[in-house]
Amino acid sequence: MLIYQKLRQNPDLAAALVFAVITSIIAPPAPGDILQRINLPLLGLLLFLMCIVAGLRLSGFFAAIFQHLFQGSASGRSLGRFFIFSCYFSSMFITNDVALIIFVPLAIMIFTEARRIRLMVPTVCWQTIAANLGSMLTPIGNPQNLFIYSHYGLEPAAFLSITAPIVIISGLAIYLATYTLTDCMVPLPAQPDTALPWKKILPLLFLFTLCLLHVVHLLSFSLLAGFVLPALALLNYHLFKEADYKLLLLFALLFIGVGNLSHIELFQSWPAKMLNGHEFWVSLLLSQVLSNVPATVLLASYTESYAPLLLGVNIGGLGTIIASMASVISFKAYLQTRFSKPGYYLLTFTGSNLAVLVLLLLYYHFYMKYGALIAHFSSAI
Repeated sequence: MLIYQKLRQNPDLAAALVFAVITSIIAPPAPGDILQRINLPLLGLLLFLMCIVAGLRLSGFFAAIFQHLFQGSASGRSLGRFFIFSCYFSSMFITNDVALIIFVPLAIMIFTEARRIRLMVPTVCWQTIAANLGSMLTPIGNPQNLFIYSHYGLEPAAFLSITAPIVIISGLAIYLATYTLTDCMVPLPAQPDTALPWKKILPLLFLFTLCLLHVVHLLSFSLLAGFVLPALALLNYHLFKEADYKLLLLFALLFIGVGNLSHIELFQSWPAKMLNGHEFWVSLLLSQVLSNVPATVLLASYTESYAPLLLGVNIGGLGTIIASMASVISFKAYLQTRFSKPGYYLLTFTGSNLAVLVLLLLYYHFYMKYGALIAHFSSAI
């Protein structure tokens, strides 16, 4: 009964389970094949990052940064920019969903206590956009990036050459959008000056650095796991309860289902032919209805063109509220406020998303038309 309730509450997980079961019946995998398809190193790295960042969040590390920067009062626009760009920059390293879990409730609390409710919806909407687009920069910024980076065996420089230009353009667009925020004075609640537990924070930062070394291929997963797992257990084994096991299970089920598809004759050739040359648009549109993580796993098996796929699923995080599941985190946090207006939020969120989406589609058109020419001149210089 409990499992049934969980599946009803998480339709994406239910769909992935049905997908894995049906494809396993049609093309039964051998036990050894299942372990290979699940991609344990990728899931293990995701688990480690979730636990480490959860430890930093629970320590008050991020809230202390805000307390250090803002005291007494501040302008609404400067506060909004802090919350928005905290999501933009932190998502590059702690993933978009974790950035929103940390900074959206903090923004809601500050604006509620200061009675500046009008600032809440635009700030939270732009925080969500900032997290989804800032996370595009690095392999560890979001789950689909980590999957593409691992699946195609990319190097950091190759990855950044694709993502950096569009992330910079996105950042400039978001900064210009902050001029629409009401620039009123916001009185800040008095906060006790508490000392941070650096003895716990520094080891977590060290473990995070080890994860980065694995991402840039300087540390094997076996060595990483052999060090990080016992270290986390010694520091605080409760951190393992903070991981998003739903996401890990979703990945595992999708890996099994997609692996099974490759052994079904009907799906061995025609999807690749249909996708060929249309990776960007197919991934962008599919993300609007499936969310960008499942879309990535489903499409990656049928194309070697990782650049348009990478751009498509990340830009595809804009648009509908489910295009990026991280967006649902912000929406749920807003719904818990006393003065929530779901219709107004969704209208503001969708309008802001579509405005940035149009801008980035124009960039992609420019990139496809003149990218090769720019690269040629750059190499010549």
